[in-house]
Amino acid sequence: MPPTERSSTDPASRPPASTVAATILVVDDDPCLRQALHLILDDEWEVIEAVNGFDALAVLASKKVDLVLLDLLMTRGDGFDVLEKRRDEHKSIPIIVLSALNTAWTAAAAMRLGAVDYVTKPFDESTLRALIGETLRSSDRLRQSRSGRAAGSSRILLLGVALGIHASLTILLRDRCRIERAETFGDTIAYSNAGPPSVVVVDLASIGQRSAEALGRIRAQVPNARLIVIGAADQLDSATRREVALLLPSARVSDLLREIGAHVGSSMRALPRFSPRVVAILDYLSDHHTVASVRRIGRAVAASPYYLSTLFRGETGMTLRVYINELRVEVAKWLLLETSDKVEAVAARVGLHDASHLSRLFLKYTGDRPGTFRPTKHR
Repeated sequence: MPPTERSSTDPASRPPASTVAATILVVDDDPCLRQALHLILDDEWEVIEAVNGFDALAVLASKKVDLVLLDLLMTRGDGFDVLEKRRDEHKSIPIIVLSALNTAWTAAAAMRLGAVDYVTKPFDESTLRALIGETLRSSDRLRQSRSGRAAGSSRILLLGVALGIHASLTILLRDRCRIERAETFGDTIAYSNAGPPSVVVVDLASIGQRSAEALGRIRAQVPNARLIVIGAADQLDSATRREVALLLPSARVSDLLREIGAHVGSSMRALPRFSPRVVAILDYLSDHHTVASVRRIGRAVAASPYYLSTLFRGETGMTLRVYINELRVEVAKWLLLETSDKVEAVAARVGLHDASHLSRLFLKYTGDRPGTFRPTKHR
């Protein structure tokens, strides 16, 4: 399995800086496979080996490992032993199964035990490298979030704003500020003990006919926040319009990114400048993440899928596939927290086939299963 030729000048062939120093543990009793993985991965990551499950557990206990490539069938201590017996402190390390077993039962069993992905042998080298890179980036963002570095000092409250926009802003601003969403005005009271938000974005459709009265109550509750309203100008009287910092005719991710960045720029890192194509992708996906695919995005913005994928990754640091998956996960988190919908129904609402698919994405991007995001009253 010789590695394919890659040009060192091709930006897509070089890993992001965040994954260069990552250590990958290859667990397989086939020396030829271990050698092949060295050839495929050594130029991007540090690769160490274990020849069976027992050795793998010993390596995890003695070395810092960022990701595991795990075979399932080995002579001493199989892959299921590793998944079952690894210590609690090692369960945050993502495990990708590499196995010749190509059955739905085996894949489902590995996922239930905490594997984040399942790849069958023989595998495509470029696909495996891309999967490893995406998994490492997701793991790094999760560690940052859990350590508190990702939460900014500024709080942004979205009132009645579409879930797709909430999810988009949560992902794009996660290391700069905190995005919170309430369905109705009454729900905003729950946020008062956490400190006032810097920006409040209100969709007039969520507060009914008496919009002037409702906006007045919001302004009284958060007098120093920048108030951005989504709706038509004729929905507000002149006195109410004077209380509004900005009136937008429609809700678009790109507009809100610009306005939030301009208002809280001194307290967070500057936002990157996105090209018109990437702006179009962000706005499209906020509305269509449940049915999105790279091919559909290409048709929507009139560009080739390969070109868009390369451009999007270059400007956001994420592939389109990862961004779509994370949008679905963020929307699902909110639904699990705020509704009593069953996990199967939540999966369907975010465009996934079943609860198992949703659980797989949650393990990969949050390190936990969907049920951990459900309040006790909804369990």
